[in-house]
Order: sequence, then structure tokens, then C-alpha cells
Amino acid sequence: MIRLTNLPIRWRLTLLYGGMLFLILVVFSSGVYIYFRNSLQKSIDTKIKSIGEVLSSSMSDKNDPSLFGNFERYLENVLGRKPKGKFIQIIDSSGRIGAKTSDIEAQTLPTSFETLERALSGEVVYETIETKPRHRLVTIPILDNKRVTSIVQVGTSLEDFDETMKRLLIIMVIGVPFSLGVILWIGYFMAKKSLRPVDQIRRAAVKISVSNLDERIDIGPRKDELGKLAQTFNEMIGGLKGAFQRINQFSVDVSHELKTPLTILKGETEVALRKERGAEEYRRILHSHLEEIDWMTRIIDDLLLLSKADAGEVVLNLDEIDLRDLIVDVYMNTRLLAEQKQIDFSLGDVSDTKLRGDELKLRRMLLNVVENGIKYTQQGGSVEISSAVDDGYVRVRVKDTGIGIAEEDIKYIFDRFYRADRSRKRESGSGLGLSISKWIAEAHKGGIEVTSNTPSGSLFSIKLPLSGGAA
Repeated sequence: MIRLTNLPIRWRLTLLYGGMLFLILVVFSSGVYIYFRNSLQKSIDTKIKSIGEVLSSSMSDKNDPSLFGNFERYLENVLGRKPKGKFIQIIDSSGRIGAKTSDIEAQTLPTSFETLERALSGEVVYETIETKPRHRLVTIPILDNKRVTSIVQVGTSLEDFDETMKRLLIIMVIGVPFSLGVILWIGYFMAKKSLRPVDQIRRAAVKISVSNLDERIDIGPRKDELGKLAQTFNEMIGGLKGAFQRINQFSVDVSHELKTPLTILKGETEVALRKERGAEEYRRILHSHLEEIDWMTRIIDDLLLLSKADAGEVVLNLDEIDLRDLIVDVYMNTRLLAEQKQIDFSLGDVSDTKLRGDELKLRRMLLNVVENGIKYTQQGGSVEISSAVDDGYVRVRVKDTGIGIAEEDIKYIFDRFYRADRSRKRESGSGLGLSISKWIAEAHKGGIEVTSNTPSGSLFSIKLPLSGGAA
């Protein structure tokens, strides 16, 4: 047994809409058939009843129908013409047939005892006589002083009616499946044509791999849902390409960052082993090794922090912080570094602000940004740190007059291991400080931005919510 879910979508759509259409056609055709049948039957009943009522009215003052020597001439006088295809008879109150005429094949139509009783009680009775062909009969009482004196019966053949209904039924039985088949055939090819872009998307997706992320889905200038789907896929592929490129570059940068201290460790160790050396010389080599190990440990710790942050495993220790005290503390800790480079490091206007956050991580964020400004500012330059409240946020600004950041480097400045100045390596840090700062700001529901005008310096702006921002 074939499950519907195993069928192609175009078949499922065709069968689904075909089934709905079949149901609609059946309901509509049944409604038309019933309405047409009832209308024809009502028209037949109206015609034979009108004849019966005319006869009943004209004979209401006659006590003996047998007085009509020529009943057919009497009908012509009353009705204006001789009725064609009709059965008419007059029955007295005792049940005897007083007069009759028949223009149909059946010479005598049976009348049930129940019908006679109902007519004698003053009721108009309709009935269908199941002969071949069938006949429709109306029995109407003839009243004289509100007393039933006789009964008039008018009947007609239903042969034309049955033949008409039979033809209508045949038309519907043949027409509904034929129409359904044509519509299913058209619907299948329309669904196939409409879903053709989906197959194009599938074929394009099969070609896409890590080594072929330049592949794109082209379905023309479509602006419908499938066009938007293809556009979304193309944007996703572009994002994946950028992600893979960043991962590859990240791997290269990590290898490079760790290769340098490992090369130093290996070289110094090989030199130390070539001959006997004094204790002071070994102490100097070990001290150098310790510096390189500290450098690698710092890189690994920073990478571990960022990896845990990406996985959402870092928990912030939230507390109420006096941001002014924190900024002043960072200023005092980094002032010596600025003095060593003969840089004018100043504390601008700092708002007295309290916020909720992780003090250690916020301190690290500020230290990273301030140290970055000092490192890239030449001797005689200046660095200023300030803060101000702005629309529910506090903005901490670190402005320097350093070498600035080129326009093409601005969008990469917070990437891991990225350095705008490629000529500076070890003395510029591990290349992870700004990435960590960006994560800390975003973890506190804030952000960090940078603007720069080469070579007039840079402005880092850290945005933090005043309350309830960190999570």
C-alpha cells in the first residue's frame, strides 16, 4: 500500500485538490439533479391540479356526472381544448366511475381505498402510480354545500419526466468524471510547472559542498514564495561561505600564534643543550620559556572563554556596580602604561552611574579597549576615557589620536586574531581582546562600536543598559 506521504508533492497536491473538486462536483451535481427533479415534478403537479380544480369548480353544482353524454366535448367546453396525454375520470361518493377519458396508454389507473377515503374527507391527494411507464395522479374532491359529492382524478404519464431525469443523470455520471480527469491532468502539469524551481533548488543544493560554496540558485526574476525561498538559500550559502572562511582563517591564525612561542621554546632549548651552561644562563632560558608559556596560556584561556561564550556556558556574576568607580580604577591601572609611551592619558567627564553587571568582565572589557587605544597611539598622542547617560543607556567612550583604522578594516576589527596593522604582532596582543570585549558588551545586552578617521585616531563607544540589562 502506497502511503500518501511517500508520493511526490505534485502528486499529493493533484490528489488533494482533485479530491476536493470531486466532492464539490458531486455535491453540486446532486443539488442540481434534486432541484431539477423537484421543479419538474412540481410543474407536473401544478398542471394536473389546475385541470382538476377547473373541473371541480365547474361540476360543483352537478349531482350526477353521468348527465354528461359526451364527456370529452364537455371537457373541451370547460377547458377550452381537449387535454392531450392526460387521464381524467369522475368518481361518485360511492366509488362508481361516472365518466372518464384517457389520452394515455394506460386505460385504467388503479385508485387505492386510502386515496378515496382521504379525498372523500375533503383532502387533495397526490400519488405516483408505479406502472410502466409511471403516472402521476391527483385526486380532488368536488364539493356541493361543503359536502363531497364526487371526486375528479387527473393523471399524466411520467415517461418524458423519467427520460429527462435519466438523461440528466447520464450527463452528470459521464461529465463529472470526465471534467475531473481533465482538471486533474491540467492540475498535475500546473503543479509540476510550479514546483520546477523546487527541483532546481534541490539540484543546486546537491552541488553545494564545503569546497564549492560559490554555487548559487538561479530561478530567474521570480518574486513569489519560491523566489524568496531561493533568495533565502542563497543568503544562507553566502553566510556559510563567510563562516567557513572565518573558521579557516581562525585555524590559520591560531596555528600562527602558537607556532611563534613554540618555535622560540624549541630554539632556546636546542641552544641550551648544545653545551654546558651556568646556572644564571639556565635561569635566563627558563625565564624566557616561562614567558612563552604564559603567552600561550593566555591565548588558550582567551580561546576557551570565547568558545564557552559561543556555547552559552559562561555565567555572569551579576551585582550592582558603580561604573564611575570602575572607570576611575581602570584609568589608574593603565595610566603607567601611557606614561611609559609618553602619551597624554586623561579622564574626561564621567557620569555617576550605577548598573547591574559582572564587575570582573566589565573591568576586562574596559582594560582591553583602553590598552588597545594606548598601544596604537604614537608618542606624544593622547587617549581619553569618558562616559555619559543617553536614553536609558550609559555610553563609555575611549578616544585616541593613534594611527586609526582603515575603512576596509572597520568591519573586521572585532574578529578573532584580526589586526588592522599587520606589521605589529607580539607587542600588539593576541588579537582576541576586542573580540572578548564585544562579547562582554553583548552579554550585558549592550554593544560596542568603533569609528575612525585614518590617521587621526579612533573612537570606541561601549553601550550598556542602566538596569536589568545583563542576563
